[in-house]
Amino acid sequence: MVWTPEEDAKLLRMVAQYGPSSWSQIAQHLPGRVGKQCRERWHNHLSPEVKTENFTEEEGGPSPPFPFDRLILQAVAEHGTKWALIVKLIPGRTDNAIKNRWNSATRK
Repeated sequence: MVWTPEEDAKLLRMVAQYGPSSWSQIAQHLPGRVGKQCRERWHNHLSPEVKTENFTEEEGGPSPPFPFDRLILQAVAEHGTKWALIVKLIPGRTDNAIKNRWNSATRK
């Protein structure tokens, strides 16, 4: 089920009220949502720590064809595709964003 702007707004209010940890309690205020959905929406999309703009040159972007995402390439060479570990090396990006960037770049 796709998140609506109204649900996003309510989730933001609930996180402001309860903090980014009481996901089951927060989900009670969002009918049809469970704590895990709320947590993932927050951590992958709504948290102010998440960068949503294009990857920077320092991160290996942006000009196609990709200069090939140096940090991601180095991290995968060293750690394999352990996205939860790699995400710690690229602050502000989610593991899903990094994985998508990797998959997109390796297909080209």
